[in-house]
Amino acid sequence: MASIAFNRVTKSFVEGTTVLRQFSLQVEEGEFIVLVGPSGSGKSTVLRLLAGLESVSEGEILIDGNVVNDLAPQQRNIAMVFQNYALYPHMSVRENLAFPLRMARQSKQQIDAKVSEVAQLLGLSDLLQRRPKQLSGGQKQRVAMGRALVRDPGVFLLDEPLSNLDAKLRAQIRADIAQLQSRLNKTTLYVTHDQVEAMTLGHRVGLMNHGELQQIGTPEQLYGQPQNIFVASFIGSPGMNIMASTISTHTNRIDIHIGTQELQLPIAMFGHRKTPPFNEQGYVGIRPEAFSLSKSDHSIAVNATIKSVEYLGHESLLYFGLPDTGRDYQDGVWVARIKGKMLDTADTVVELHVTAEAVYLFNSEGVNITIET
Repeated sequence: MASIAFNRVTKSFVEGTTVLRQFSLQVEEGEFIVLVGPSGSGKSTVLRLLAGLESVSEGEILIDGNVVNDLAPQQRNIAMVFQNYALYPHMSVRENLAFPLRMARQSKQQIDAKVSEVAQLLGLSDLLQRRPKQLSGGQKQRVAMGRALVRDPGVFLLDEPLSNLDAKLRAQIRADIAQLQSRLNKTTLYVTHDQVEAMTLGHRVGLMNHGELQQIGTPEQLYGQPQNIFVASFIGSPGMNIMASTISTHTNRIDIHIGTQELQLPIAMFGHRKTPPFNEQGYVGIRPEAFSLSKSDHSIAVNATIKSVEYLGHESLLYFGLPDTGRDYQDGVWVARIKGKMLDTADTVVELHVTAEAVYLFNSEGVNITIET
């Protein structure tokens, strides 16, 4: 195992494009970190810099406390699994697994023992004589992981390893990866654009955008305590509903003005947050799953004009607008996840209920406003 540290790392190319800006991250021994974000956010560049496939423009990368900026890839004790698996088509599974060990000039006895061990670990023992073209996508993925693991690296890197698999197989392999990491306790840095992979696999998740780390934390922290609008809208499916609003603080309550509607939230419900300034122009956010058609003791009501309904079997996605909101952050259409089936009664007004704890407040720059009494 090994620890990893990125200290204010920047990566720029000759033509002037900067793909990573002042990136800092600490990964502890045995930790599983997932970097997630949209295409072009810089997450794969982080892996390539760590692996030594790209050079750092500014800052330092450390493995076990040692700066590795100038070390060649083979000197870093790192193994990487690529999106396209990069298997040798003319070699059998056994030969693909053995290749790194042959390059390291290990003995045949050592190679055979290690290949057998990894093949058994990944369920490849019956496939050792096959070539890549005879394997399914999931089997190829396991061979690629095996070829990385057979070297017993200190750090394990995975770059979009499941993107070429169908949804059902992705779920299966995702579970396999989680179990494997738990058994081997390898320091792992995993890159994906799929938030389901990020939230289910990572001990901690780092969300990136435009070459910057927006937030790093446990899956629960990113979902429940988003630091800004980007994190709030990216995490969750569908993402958080966000709309422009005016936020006013009073002695015992906070008033949120959305168009002609006013939501009154008791300050006591926000004990872990910071009081915003009076009459601040900002944004209000509510997750789709926080809405209910049923009123509770501490809920507040939102008048919603139904636009359309998508029935998904166990739940319905209710798309609605808020009256008299004018131009807003998401073009005036919100979504609520409602249990069971709801009839599509377009253009009718319904009352949706939400508790104060489920309401998020952001300032005019999109930063989460926390409130403390």
